[in-house]
Amino acid sequence: MPTASAPGKFILFGEHAVVYGKPAIAIAIDLRTEVKAERSSSFRLDGRAISEIRSFYIREMVRRWRGGPLSMEIRAHVPPSSGLGSSAALTVSMLGALHSFKSPAEKENIAREAFEVEYTVQGGASPTDTSTSTLGGAVYISEKKEENFRWEIRKNGKSWKVHSLSIPNMSFVVGVTGAHSSTRDMVERVRRVVRRSPFGKDVVDEIGSIVMEGKRALEKGDLVRLGELMNENHELLSLLGVSCTDIERLIRPIKDRVYGAKLTGAGGGGSVIALTDKAEEVRRILEERGKSAYIVNIDKDGLIIK
Repeated sequence: MPTASAPGKFILFGEHAVVYGKPAIAIAIDLRTEVKAERSSSFRLDGRAISEIRSFYIREMVRRWRGGPLSMEIRAHVPPSSGLGSSAALTVSMLGALHSFKSPAEKENIAREAFEVEYTVQGGASPTDTSTSTLGGAVYISEKKEENFRWEIRKNGKSWKVHSLSIPNMSFVVGVTGAHSSTRDMVERVRRVVRRSPFGKDVVDEIGSIVMEGKRALEKGDLVRLGELMNENHELLSLLGVSCTDIERLIRPIKDRVYGAKLTGAGGGGSVIALTDKAEEVRRILEERGKSAYIVNIDKDGLIIK
């Protein structure tokens, strides 16, 4: 019975802007989703018929599969609709399990197919989440091929070059708002702002500049500057309309205990990430407000198939 697992992630810098060809930096975290699969007389997932499954990601992967019916089990530890890459972790791990029936699965092939699945389901996406979940560690997405280049993904005239990125040891706390939003809807909201106003394009450009400065701060291990840039990135995302009251209520009480804090992912809910050397204290503050909070470590492995 092949078993595959893949990590969730958060975006440190560049969400939404990466859809428009700007760079982004994402980090894989030690919250993982695991998929087990075995041959069967009919498609089943956790004992239920596939027709009963509501996940569009699972339906899309089954639609693409040509290897016969399977029975699958999923164990997900990445909070759904939280901005932590739950769909990418699911897609990458399930594709890893499926591909293991045919031939040794290469990470690049999994990342490419996982991106296509997310692009189809979301109506538009970047390969940031799926490449990070596949590779593990820190991933840098840009238009140019640079040091530690891994692969290039093209779609509808756009090109994303995926790189591995070395980063210092850091402590992050993730606070989950509990408010959910549709990635597709949030991507479309930003698209409307960018299309209708030069202001929207300017904000996207500025986010791209912050990513580049953030990369330099990471290389220097400058946590103070990293935190400042996280705060700036968050303010720009707010101008694009993807923050919300639930996110701001998590950031406000921890501001004086962190280097920086920002929303991560599509926005409209989801999660806040905080860079801090007071992780336990920050987690306690968030939990006292009735929110789920995690101290997360960097997952260096990415997709694992057993």
